[in-house]
Amino acid sequence: MARRFHKYGKRQADGFRSGFEGKVADYLNATGISWEYEQYKYDLLIPRSYTPDFVLSNGVVLEVKGYFDSEDRRLIKLFKEQHPSVDIRMVLQKPHQKLTKSGSMTYARWCDKYSVPWCEGPIIPSSWS
Repeated sequence: MARRFHKYGKRQADGFRSGFEGKVADYLNATGISWEYEQYKYDLLIPRSYTPDFVLSNGVVLEVKGYFDSEDRRLIKLFKEQHPSVDIRMVLQKPHQKLTKSGSMTYARWCDKYSVPWCEGPIIPSSWS
């Protein structure tokens, strides 16, 4: 099956889908953290699958988000419900960004509400690796 292009466009020259993903990879490399990029695919009960951005050598899944839209939020919720044994964590570029212009919930508060550990990237907590 051919890989579909990400909704935000083709891969960048460095192989990542965004500059922020590249910065996270640079940080992981600089700190000696082993990782794989988009190497795993999880089936969901909807006609779709989920491919996490990074999987660390300890099994922690990192989803890197600059823009966290409603479809991405829906996918993360479904993934957590259907794969509860997988340790997924969010690396947010702007954790205090509001989900909508008129709302008050931020990316970080959404993560807290759904029990998804998060950090402000590109630096991740040392306890995650």
